[in-house]
Amino acid sequence: MYNLCLRADEKLAPGLEQQIDICNRLLIPNMEVNDGTGGKPWTELSGAELEHYRSLLIRHHKKIVLLNASKPLTEYDYYKKLFARALLLQVENVKVKVGEDGPVDEAELDALRHVAELARLYGIGIVIENDSRTALPDDRTLTAVYSCIKEYPVSIAFNPLEFVRTKAHPFFHVYYNSKLKGKVGFLRVNDGLFADGSAVVPGDGNAEVKELVSILLKRSYKGYFSFTPYMENADEALFALMLEHFKKMLLEM
Repeated sequence: MYNLCLRADEKLAPGLEQQIDICNRLLIPNMEVNDGTGGKPWTELSGAELEHYRSLLIRHHKKIVLLNASKPLTEYDYYKKLFARALLLQVENVKVKVGEDGPVDEAELDALRHVAELARLYGIGIVIENDSRTALPDDRTLTAVYSCIKEYPVSIAFNPLEFVRTKAHPFFHVYYNSKLKGKVGFLRVNDGLFADGSAVVPGDGNAEVKELVSILLKRSYKGYFSFTPYMENADEALFALMLEHFKKMLLEM
């Protein structure tokens, strides 16, 4: 009924098999992973290592719906290798790094277009995300970048906590007025406080998570509700608590 995905904390579960085990125990079928999970860049995995990962995913009925790239868009050869391996593992989307080294200039946009074209050739989606620490802290900058690649298979990871850290109301100020309403592919189920930007359990802060979940479902949302280790020491018990709060929100709608 609801598409849930989870990225485990690599400090507690450094390997893919360990992360799969956590997802199994929490009954989460879809995974988000970082390039480098397992201690080695996925672009450097051998054929045998890739086949081992593929076998793990098949045996445990798991799908990687989001793979987080680790290198700048300008490293085109890296992305060629990453997408080839993503295709073998049936990865659904790759999140690219945008604006992490300052304002997004034309050179970075051009590199983004090249990577987006590569993604289209492989039949894999591209994801970009708002982040208060990058050049995409708000809806305006996110929309500007999206508009440059809108003809490609690109979606948005909507991060309420990062909007809270810019003192913006994620639902009333951002989502409600955004031109990207229909482009959200991932809603980060997180929360935080306006006072200092500190992270709290979903529903306990100012991120208007319940309102966001409600409006997305009313718009026949087919994307993912994404659980990530955004709080310190995000062990399995904390993820279980996040999921409990999320289910409580759903029951109250």
